[in-house]
Order: sequence, then C-alpha cells, then structure tokens
Amino acid sequence: MTEERPTVDIRHEGSVRFVTLQRAPVNALSMVEYELLAEAFSVAPDGPARPRLIVLEARGRVFCAGQDRKEFAALSPTEAGRYLERAGRAVAAAARCPVPIVSVVTGPAVGAGALLVAVSDCVLMSEDSWLSFPEARMGVLVGRTLLSSFVPPPMARNLLLTGERIGARRLFEVGSVACVAAADDVAAARDRRVDDLLSLSDAALGWLRGIPECAARAQEYEAEVRQSIEADVWAFAN
Repeated sequence: MTEERPTVDIRHEGSVRFVTLQRAPVNALSMVEYELLAEAFSVAPDGPARPRLIVLEARGRVFCAGQDRKEFAALSPTEAGRYLERAGRAVAAAARCPVPIVSVVTGPAVGAGALLVAVSDCVLMSEDSWLSFPEARMGVLVGRTLLSSFVPPPMARNLLLTGERIGARRLFEVGSVACVAAADDVAAARDRRVDDLLSLSDAALGWLRGIPECAARAQEYEAEVRQSIEADVWAFAN
C-alpha cells in the first residue's frame, strides 16, 4: 500500500526548513494546507529543530492558486467564518515567524498564496511569474497591512482595489523582489541566496527579519480577518 504524500512537504536540510506546496494541479489551499502551513511557520524560541531560515516553494507550473473555491463554496456562512479564521491563522503564522523566509515563486501566486510571498524577506521569481490579490473583490477584506509592507502603499491599494496581476519584472523594479531569473535558473539563485544568508549571524538574521515589526503586522492582519468575518460578506462562496 502506497502512503499518500502530504500536500505541503516540510523537511529540514541542515539549518534550513523547506516548505513545499505540492497539491496538484494548481496548489490551491484547502483547510488541510492551511493547517500544515500554520505548523510549518511556527518556530519555537529554542530547541534542536529550530531552523535559521525557511524556504517556501512549490512544485508544478502554478505556485499557488489561492483559496480552494470549490471547498469554500460548499460551506455555510458560519462554517465559512471558521474557515477564514484558520486561513488567517496560517498567513499570520508566516507573518509572525521569527526567522527569515525566502520565497521561490515559479508561476502565478494568487490570494493567500501571494500574501505568503508578501511576508517574505527575500523573494526570488521566475520571469513568467506574477502575483494577484483578489481578496477585496471576493468579499474578504484582508491583506492591506501585509501588502503595504511588501510594495509601496499606493501600489498595495491599487492591487487590492483592482485584483490585477503584477509581474516579476515590475516587482523587481520597485524593490520588492530580490531576483528575477529564467525558470531553469531559479533553483541555483535560491541556493546562492540561502548560502549568503546562512553566512550571517543569528543576531543579524533576527535584526533583518525585524521580529517586533513582524509581530505587529501579524496582529493587524488578524484584526483584518476578524473584521472580515464579522462583516459576513462571502462573495466568492456564491
């Protein structure tokens, strides 16, 4: 009997924790993935398994299609509120994570998947990659706080208002992305960046992550999630 592989693979290589989305075909996020992601980004203050870095990446041609809409559409409003709470917990865990996050984006990243990228410290993207934040147009009023720390605030507002795509090159131009490379070269760029970051001290990594600021942003994001639940507007559940 073949054991079913997890849809989020969490593995350690030395002092690096690799978190890989692998739910074919488009890495949509269901309740299962949100729970696994919350676990992946939870880092204890001390302990032998504490990583120095987390690398977030994905298998397949789509980094993350965001919310599993079919699963969500089957929920009652009460169930949808609990669902959004769990989804918010996963994104907040990434925002609050005390160690730096390197995101390696190949293909589209949408919604919650794009927010996970937005809370990263170092983002590497393939040339054909893009992000989209359609939450507001779907009745879920979350992401403004996190996105405004990733791109200039006016751009963040425009992206949330329109839900339009923003490509890797444009993100590189505004300084949000560290590297844009051909799809075949992204893995090598990741390895170089990870090695470079690991050469820093733990104190330097913590300083660069900005732990107090991360905690504050996570708290503000959780407040957005609560407000969205209380608003009881579920456009994409219909």
